[in-house]
Amino acid sequence: MKSHLAFLPLLIPCLVLSEPIVLTGKMVPSLLGKDISHLRVTNHAGACIPFQIDEVQDEDYVCPNGKDPTRGRGFLDTADEIVFLWEDADTVAPVTARGLRTEIPKVNSRVCIAIGHGLENRYAYVVDSASIPLSPVSYIAYDSAREVVTTPYFYAGFGHDRFHFTRAGIRDFAHDTYVNVTNELRIRIFLKALWGLLPITYTENNMICLVKRYKVGPIRLIRRGDFHLNLGLFLQGSHAAVNQICYPQMVRVPVYVHLPVRFRTMFSEAYIEMTPVIRSEAADFSFRVPSAGLDFPMSSHRNLDTLVASNPNHTCMTLCNGFLGYGWLLDAAMDESMLAGSGYCVTMPSERGGIAQCGFRLTVRDLPKGYYLIGNWVLFSKNGADGLSEACDRLSTMAAVTTQDGAGRYWNQLNKVFAFRKR
Repeated sequence: MKSHLAFLPLLIPCLVLSEPIVLTGKMVPSLLGKDISHLRVTNHAGACIPFQIDEVQDEDYVCPNGKDPTRGRGFLDTADEIVFLWEDADTVAPVTARGLRTEIPKVNSRVCIAIGHGLENRYAYVVDSASIPLSPVSYIAYDSAREVVTTPYFYAGFGHDRFHFTRAGIRDFAHDTYVNVTNELRIRIFLKALWGLLPITYTENNMICLVKRYKVGPIRLIRRGDFHLNLGLFLQGSHAAVNQICYPQMVRVPVYVHLPVRFRTMFSEAYIEMTPVIRSEAADFSFRVPSAGLDFPMSSHRNLDTLVASNPNHTCMTLCNGFLGYGWLLDAAMDESMLAGSGYCVTMPSERGGIAQCGFRLTVRDLPKGYYLIGNWVLFSKNGADGLSEACDRLSTMAAVTTQDGAGRYWNQLNKVFAFRKR
């Protein structure tokens, strides 16, 4: 698949992550009520950088496209989100009237934003000025008919009426193309009901996501779907909401699932496996879990079907060859004591026709009734694959955000999720 985004600039080589910075209108109170179409995000020289503003109403993104579109007010509210990339923000600190670069200056209709990761600092300005030309750069392209998203770092095709990809490729900058790495995401759900007497198995075909609407901008694609678990028993007809959010270098899929009764009252055992099917083009790749010292080369050509007992939650997995690859971070909001028996799954060759299937098993023992967030981050390589684990780690330490008219210190809202009600 040849890149059609060759016009996009290659970004600063030393950075391992094109980190999206997400602000809310609450952080820039002096701009609340302003016409969103007049707002810009600029550097210190006043030139616009790529950004987008997404309206949020009733804890849901406003998405103007699709079968069930929604419309916003058009004026900045406290929950609305302003999004740009860390690397597009300024390295030049603002200069105050006293010539110091340690303070944020006050300028009418312009709010300075300081973003910090430890000793690293970046700056951007949110400006109310429709006269400033918008940046021509867009990092996201989306073909809604084919359900394919393309960025400078990856492409991915969504399964129709599914929440997961059916294929994905990683950008090979050396050859200006994409390496097709995975086919579908294999999902297996195993349950034991009736005191362990009735084993039940489901696949991704039982996990339906009807995408009702979407929005695509220069920084991210938001696909809003209704997630239906067609599992029968007490889960028959249950729903959750999901936002598939694609950024230039990463994808985030947070899902809220409702458990109406305590888990052990219905099931004695349960697990879910998520293992992407690896294509032959990735024969020189390895599936690795650096923190656990695991390394499974695809080139070993051995027959293997194993589960390595190690809790995969909040731990980075990678599939890479040293030059390119992806990192995968599971982020399930569950008590770790409830996840005994979880681990990493590796099967060679894949039962789906690929050279392997590699991912995780999340075993659930006894969850109380309630709502649970299960999130997955997938990050694609940039300037080599060595920084994938570091990039995953950066997601667990959100950047600090300070604004000149804000009430105190904030944090990057990249990991913000909405507790959706059924709609």
